[in-house]
Amino acid sequence: MKRVTCIMFLVLGLVTVIFGPARTTAANGDVTVTGAATATFAQGAVLGSVALKTLEVGTGVFIGPDGTANGVYSAVLTGRSLLGQSQQITIDGKVLSGEVAPDGRVYFNGVATINLGNGTPSISGVPFNVSATSNTMSLAIDSTPLPAAQLASGNISIN
Repeated sequence: MKRVTCIMFLVLGLVTVIFGPARTTAANGDVTVTGAATATFAQGAVLGSVALKTLEVGTGVFIGPDGTANGVYSAVLTGRSLLGQSQQITIDGKVLSGEVAPDGRVYFNGVATINLGNGTPSISGVPFNVSATSNTMSLAIDSTPLPAAQLASGNISIN
């Protein structure tokens, strides 16, 4: 039984790698991702004990053809604590690498300092990943992915 399970996971992994969405680096030179926007999370988005409502983001990223990237990603996640109090989680990130998918979606990642907005000290060196189009943004903090947020105002430009 264990052998069959291992083989199934191996086959599933290979299929995912082969048929998964292709990502490429910026083949035709640098790609620039800039923007300032407010986005809305769907009901049920949660980070820790905070029920998230909005994402305010400001970013400026340069992605090179070799996958290196340089830039900043700043975000404020606004929501409600378990006690119903308004809470803002701030993320100040340094972008280290990135890539562009054939469909135009950009992916970048780096390390951030995160303030949970609950009186505890900020946490440094936290990995983050972002996936963005001109109208959506997905964020993962450490190993916690958040659902895509839909832009409500402002813009994200990918050139």
